[in-house]
Amino acid sequence: MVQMQKIGLGTWPLKDSLCREVVATALELGYRHIDTAQMYANEAAVGQGIADAGLERDALFVVTKIWPSSFEDGTALERARASIAALGVGAVDQLLVHWPNPRLKVAQIIETLQAARDEGLAHSIGVSNFPSALMAEAAALDTIATNQVEFHALLDQRKLLAVANDLGIRLTAYMPIARGKVPEHPVVQDIAAAHSAQPAQVALAWVMAKGVTPICMSTKRANLASNLGACDLALSPDEIARIDALSSPSQRFCERDRDNPDWDN
Repeated sequence: MVQMQKIGLGTWPLKDSLCREVVATALELGYRHIDTAQMYANEAAVGQGIADAGLERDALFVVTKIWPSSFEDGTALERARASIAALGVGAVDQLLVHWPNPRLKVAQIIETLQAARDEGLAHSIGVSNFPSALMAEAAALDTIATNQVEFHALLDQRKLLAVANDLGIRLTAYMPIARGKVPEHPVVQDIAAAHSAQPAQVALAWVMAKGVTPICMSTKRANLASNLGACDLALSPDEIARIDALSSPSQRFCERDRDNPDWDN
């Protein structure tokens, strides 16, 4: 098993043959961290793309997520087994709950994830979309490998990141360029020009500078390669500070109609 990577490939909302092709292309380019979820309905296609790439399993870092209602109706462990079967890569490196569920105690969710890990379905367990209070509650029960959250330069996640660092939990960032809004910002474009880089690379480099792993997606080979190139872009402290200021006012783009937790901002 490889360690958690600096950058990963997200697979939402890819489906079927396109998903398979994008995963295989990303692995060919050098990605090793692949993120999916039961809700994406593409785990089988992700697994096929991994098989097409022909890499050794130990070279990959594979993550999937269980939808929170499965913990409520008692099917979460069964669904985890189905995910592992669909992916076809054996135990995943991280198995996460996709969102918190206010009708359940955090302990109930963690106990089910522990059962999946004990059964050999996952090497580690984690959470997603947990604010700092719930994340700390989970961390008091077991080792939490990651908290996958919306994280980008337009959203003030300083409190969550500080708590995660104190707990020894590495955050994973979905939506790291805020649906293209971060690269459109003049400050980001100015910094990109100074580095002869793409604005999206600057947005991703800022996330990595915070010690957070961005999960990014594109269907275009050139964009996949460009995003991967963000790993080699080093921003100065001044540039990081200029980008930090973009989160005032803070903007969140991913909400659920129900079950939103008490966010940190």
